[in-house]
Amino acid sequence: MDELRDNYKKILQEVEKLRASQNQIKGKPSPEQLVEAKKIKQELKEKEILLKDAKEKLDSVEMEKRNTPAPDVPIGKSEDDNVVIKTVGEMPKFDFEIKDHLEIGESLDILDVKKAGIVSGSRFAYFKGKGAELEFALMYYAFHKLTKMGFTGMIPPSMIRTDIEEKMGYTSSGNLNNAYYALPDDDLILISSSEHSVIPYHIGETIDPKKLPIKYVNFSTCFRREAGTYGKDTRGLLRVHNFNKVEMNVFTTNDEKISDEMCLEMLSIQEEILKDLGLPYQIVKNCTGDLPAPNRRMYDINVWFPSQNKYREVTSCSNCTDYQAKRLQIKNVHILNATVAVDRMILAIIENFQKADGTFEIPKVLIPLLTL
Repeated sequence: MDELRDNYKKILQEVEKLRASQNQIKGKPSPEQLVEAKKIKQELKEKEILLKDAKEKLDSVEMEKRNTPAPDVPIGKSEDDNVVIKTVGEMPKFDFEIKDHLEIGESLDILDVKKAGIVSGSRFAYFKGKGAELEFALMYYAFHKLTKMGFTGMIPPSMIRTDIEEKMGYTSSGNLNNAYYALPDDDLILISSSEHSVIPYHIGETIDPKKLPIKYVNFSTCFRREAGTYGKDTRGLLRVHNFNKVEMNVFTTNDEKISDEMCLEMLSIQEEILKDLGLPYQIVKNCTGDLPAPNRRMYDINVWFPSQNKYREVTSCSNCTDYQAKRLQIKNVHILNATVAVDRMILAIIENFQKADGTFEIPKVLIPLLTL
């Protein structure tokens, strides 16, 4: 890395020296100066090619670097080493045989994976009838709650340019490596999160610190291959290729203390929503081995799924500090992201609030948004 940087700086100095020599030739040049000017022009052309190549190699290595985890992030290799820091709510108790979300959803004709399999293949589903209404109710409830808190609403593009995706920092990490859908003929990537098209909204800007924090709440349809996960969660809708999500994206001043405080504030909003829904959950602090490359720190909130007798992730809250900002040339900011609502919450509602007759209770906060 140091060798590449030194080589780039050396060639840059040579190019700047040649440009300075070129600028010294003024007025009507003598024959000797014309010969010298031609020589400088040719040498400069060659050096600029070398400079471009050196810059590309340096940038390539820089793009592979990850953010430095915060000192208090647990050391670990995978999600198995994440640390539970909080457990909230009581697991439901049933005096009848527990069903999973798919069995309940199919019996009520609100979820259909069979028809989706015919039309789209595996890991797709139709949310149908009241299932579709419940989906929209959750998304609107979460979106509206955040706009009332002062967040600016955003419905971003679902496709972004390939170079923008690379600048976001996930493509070379375990988080999204080979897991995104691409349209190479159009040089476009389908987003896996609204973060990927909302954060670059400010690409190339120098943001006035007086305008911070800038807070967005976004709704988007998201796409993900779930590559390498075909041995896990093959039943149900916990791992699907496209899903809906409401998400927070926040820009703060470039101070780790301030951005870490914002991260906890965003986490508290996520908690408030899960409490509103009445879902039992755990908060975990993600270990170093489970941090995506852009992240200084990340918290997951895992909700209880009775059919699996375990907590499963429904939201994440991350502080990426200036990692993405530098790559996108957004000056003076730290950048954070956090899930607000996602399809998995619907599945958790179906399972946790199921009744003996095969139906389920709907959280009170969503009832006004449904045609019951």
